[in-house]
Amino acid sequence: MAPAAIDSTTFHFSTKGVPPNLRIPLWHEVFGRSVSRRTLSLRSGGSCHVDMRVQSLARSGGRTSPNDGACVQRMFLAGGLSAQRTMELLKDGNDDVVLHVQTSGRRMVSQCGREAGVGPGDGLLTSNADTSTIVLLESGRFACIALPRKLMMTLTPGLEDALVRALPADTGALRLLPRYLDVLDDEEALRTPELRGAIVTHIHDLCALAIGAARDAAEIANGRGLRAARLRAIKADVAQNLGDGDVSAVALARRQRVTPRYIYKLFESEGTTLSRFVLGQRLTRVHRMLANTCYTHRTIGALAFDVGFGDLSTFNREFRRLYGATPSDVRAGARMERNHQST
Repeated sequence: MAPAAIDSTTFHFSTKGVPPNLRIPLWHEVFGRSVSRRTLSLRSGGSCHVDMRVQSLARSGGRTSPNDGACVQRMFLAGGLSAQRTMELLKDGNDDVVLHVQTSGRRMVSQCGREAGVGPGDGLLTSNADTSTIVLLESGRFACIALPRKLMMTLTPGLEDALVRALPADTGALRLLPRYLDVLDDEEALRTPELRGAIVTHIHDLCALAIGAARDAAEIANGRGLRAARLRAIKADVAQNLGDGDVSAVALARRQRVTPRYIYKLFESEGTTLSRFVLGQRLTRVHRMLANTCYTHRTIGALAFDVGFGDLSTFNREFRRLYGATPSDVRAGARMERNHQST
């Protein structure tokens, strides 16, 4: 039997422009589409503003967070808030576990007789099958990932013991997880069911490692989800430091807390090398700038130096090899295209 396709649904909710007295009632109307239904109330009679993006990656025909999918909620909250999952709301039958990852701000969680607090970079696991109270103590950014309980119990046999226990920020998988979730903003990455399925698998792997995966599951996850997250983080690091930063293997390894050899092996697993990737990123950036009217006053040599080329002959040779045209040809072609569109 062929595997079911992975569907992807996304919705965005913001209280921007909504009168303060209507924000909580309006939020209640959409909150059931997020990781768990909850009753919301402001702390100390204050006000709040929320910007929330929820993405469900689900097998065809499944519910929002099916037995092999994931629901990811990323949020910015201005102001304090209390969110309760009451006995009445448990009737929805949602028994997912939810991994909360705090980027900034603090929260306190009470569930099953346990209480724990987390701060920036920390994580915490809760259960939708039990009543709970989450108090967001201040403004902050965070992600909540709803995961199917049955699947996570196979990956992390100590799942129940991990509930409402603070997961420290220095956990490798937990540190990489928020960065990896940025892949959900990449339309190209979500383009096909196969790619979306791989992303779901990587999210499961990273969450299992953060919670405490069983030995066999951890070995698989380290070679799959963690590797994909690290590679994505390294590529983002290269893009951020391409111009005036150090993108050597030693510098990247220091910033990413891995070894240079590990970085080399990651790129080898994709059939390339770090140096070829960096070269391709530099050439791509110059190509984009040549077609952008914001850079028409800059010489081609200046653009090449801006992205880290130290030798113009090497730049010209590699540019022509990749694009089959000289930089001057590309700039002239872009100018002609703009002139054609304006007539």
